[in-house]
This record gives sequence, C-alpha cells and structure tokens, in this order.
Amino acid sequence: MNKTKIEWCDATWNPVTGCLHGCPYCYARSVAHRFGLPFAPKLGDPGMEGASKYDSPEGMDTMLELEKPYIRDGRVQPFPMEFLPTFHRYRLKEPQRKKPQTIFVCSMADLFGEWVPDDWIKAVFDACSEAPQHNYLFLTKAPDRYNDLDAKGLLPQDKNFWYGASATTAFQMEKAADAFGQLSSRTRTFLSMEPLLEDIAESAGWTYAENGAYANWIIIGAMTGSGSKKSKPKRAWIEKIVKDCAFRNVPVFMKGSLAEIWGEELIQQFPWDRLD
Repeated sequence: MNKTKIEWCDATWNPVTGCLHGCPYCYARSVAHRFGLPFAPKLGDPGMEGASKYDSPEGMDTMLELEKPYIRDGRVQPFPMEFLPTFHRYRLKEPQRKKPQTIFVCSMADLFGEWVPDDWIKAVFDACSEAPQHNYLFLTKAPDRYNDLDAKGLLPQDKNFWYGASATTAFQMEKAADAFGQLSSRTRTFLSMEPLLEDIAESAGWTYAENGAYANWIIIGAMTGSGSKKSKPKRAWIEKIVKDCAFRNVPVFMKGSLAEIWGEELIQQFPWDRLD
C-alpha cells in the first residue's frame, strides 16, 4: 500500500496492476512505463520462482501471477511486466497491517476488465474482508462486470465496499446508470467524472440515473497534463451536476483540477457520514 496524492482517498493498494483498455489519457500506463523494465522477465528467469502465466482472452499477451516480489538489480520492481495485467498475490495481506483508511483498490489497473478472471477478483475481495477496518473504493470502465459478479453471488454488499464507474462521457454515463440500476439498493456506488469530457448532465444516462439508479457519490475532475487545455469542462456542465446532486442529497467531490474553472471554494463532500 502507498500514500497517495489522490484527494478522495488516503492510500492506494495494487494487488493487480495493468490494463488493456488503451485510454489515451491514462496516467497509470505512463507511470507503469516510467517505472517498468526495458526487458520484462520471463517464466524461469531468476527471481521468477513461483510465478505462473494466465492466458488472456482472444490471444492477447499472457498475464502473470506473481507469488513474491520480482527483484532486479537489488530492487523490488513494482511493474515488472509494465502495463500487462499482473496479479501480485504477495500484496494481498497488506491492508491487515494498516490503521483504518480509505483505500483506492487497483489504482494501476481495471480490476473488472473483461480479461480479469473471477478468481483474481474474488481473492482481492476476500483480502478486503479480512481487513474490515478500511473503506474500499473500486473503479472500473466496465460496470456491467459488477452485475455479472452479483449474479454469481461474488459481489460483497458490506458497507465499506464502494463500487465506482467512470462516467467521463455520455456513453460511459449510460453504461454506469444501466449497471447501477440492476444492483441492490444496498450496494454503495459512485461515479468518477474525471476527466469530465462532455455535458453528461444532458445525457440519457444521467436522466435515467436521476429516475432511480443514482450513485451515492459523485467525483468530478478535469483532465491534466498533455492536451488538457483543449479538454477543459465548462462550468455550466459542472453547475448542472451539482444542482441535480443537491436536489437528490448526493454528495459531490470536486478535485483541485477544477479550481480555475469553478472559480470559488471547491465542494468536497464525502458520503461516509450520510449513510448508516
């Protein structure tokens, strides 16, 4: 587990790293490339004892399971496979040794991508259950996977499990609303509108969400880094979201990247105190 500069959580924990979505604005991919290795290790290489491969779907690159950290040049390598999906089983016990925190699970992966096997996800859920002192926040671009896991009886409904969906565009908003609408009202959900790229509050998905499949929390942010100046959200988009959330008593958290656009004190609300 690591401390983080992400404003809406205390720490990140990455028992699984890597992703196959290929989003052009992905910060995680750039981090993995920066701290990854120029030549990835192979099964049988020194330091890879106990590692095993997991064939990904549709003939994609092989994914790996690591039973212990990979060490090269005397240092633990956090991304030995760069952004290839990798299960770091040795990290599963990390939350047990920590005081209560709000933890963003798999900030360097999409744990619910279609390529991730159910047994990886279940192992992560089990590890969360073994350290119930924390709030666990999950985030995906494939929220329909929540429904699939729920139908299999694999989606925990504990109060400290929070299931998030990216909603940066109207299309993603529609996917999130449809998925959340099929979950039990006991399931705690949130939407991450970071980076906010479109007027989501005018989408059919947002309208559907208002009519009963609303999330319990909304996070809003702007794109940062390369290309961000051309992709800034308009204040009017944010105003509509904030107004609708206030009407529904849904807390909103604005990231610091909105400071210039919002032009006044940022709204930074958390949902923990609003739910039993």
